[in-house]
Amino acid sequence: MGSLTEISVVTRKSIIFITIAVIILILIRLSIKVGIDYWKATHPVPIPPPNVFFGKIPSPKFPQSATTSSNLKFTLENIEGRPPETTSAGRVYAIIQKTPTILSSQRAKAFASKLGFKNEPEIISPTYYKFINDQDKLLTLEIDIVTMNFKLKYDYTKNPQIFYQGNIRSKDQAINDVKSYVGNNGLFDSFTLNGKITGDLLKFDMATKTFSPASSLSNTDAIRVNFFRSDLDGLKVLPPKFNKSLTYVIYSAASSNNWKYPEIIYTYWPIDYSSFATYPLRSATTAWQNLIDGEATIIDMGRNNPDNIIIRNIYLAYYDSEEPQLYLQPIFVFEGDNNFVAYLPAVDNQWLD
Repeated sequence: MGSLTEISVVTRKSIIFITIAVIILILIRLSIKVGIDYWKATHPVPIPPPNVFFGKIPSPKFPQSATTSSNLKFTLENIEGRPPETTSAGRVYAIIQKTPTILSSQRAKAFASKLGFKNEPEIISPTYYKFINDQDKLLTLEIDIVTMNFKLKYDYTKNPQIFYQGNIRSKDQAINDVKSYVGNNGLFDSFTLNGKITGDLLKFDMATKTFSPASSLSNTDAIRVNFFRSDLDGLKVLPPKFNKSLTYVIYSAASSNNWKYPEIIYTYWPIDYSSFATYPLRSATTAWQNLIDGEATIIDMGRNNPDNIIIRNIYLAYYDSEEPQLYLQPIFVFEGDNNFVAYLPAVDNQWLD
């Protein structure tokens, strides 16, 4: 009996000792983990410096007609109450540079023929052709035979009645009709078709022969369907006119395709996503000061008093130029009240030509 009691006591003590040992091991392990985490937090792995692989790069080609931010007064009113924290380095991507081949002319003519242009083109330059439809002289096609960027236009200023052929049912229907038409006819690349698509309601002015924003669907004569690029590296890819894409289609309620889609503009510069370099970027604080100092480009002045422009948002984006560029690079975007927008190169000035 005594030996059983002794065994029971020893067993209980063993269990206690084992439990204590396990607790100690757990505490040691937690202490080591906390220590390692603290070391990592206080001794972060150095971020590799920008490799500036492309060397100095050209400044982004903002619209030549745009003005600078000089002689304007700005006030920053954002959530932070100061310029935001932004990354100190960013990617710059190479734009694929196409060159003419012996098949370039043939390919452009085949594309034109598919759209109903059977006549020989007018040679504007060795790489730029203009076709005129032999059935309707108001319908023209201009095409860069190297890039295959094109402008398909029906001169609606000489026949504005095309905008009064019926009623546009909805913006969604316009977008779906346009996507189906350009997709089925192979007019746009897959990246463009899978990007961001928006629609702007338009009213046609018979006196000025121009479009202006329509206040509602009921007085809409046409819809501009915008095809924006998808975001890249979590950043927007913005065109020169900010909310108007380089590639777009004007849509009407007419039944004939030439009238239903009286303007189709395709401008696409292919990005080499496998070829990029990293570059130092100016800080948002520096960018804000550059805006104040008159170094930014005004994309849209909006309805603002030059002496009191309120900026609500500062952020990084990529710039997609209407003109051919060697690189796709980051810019700072300043958005303000009453539709104000300004752009500024984000790459540090020492790496810009």
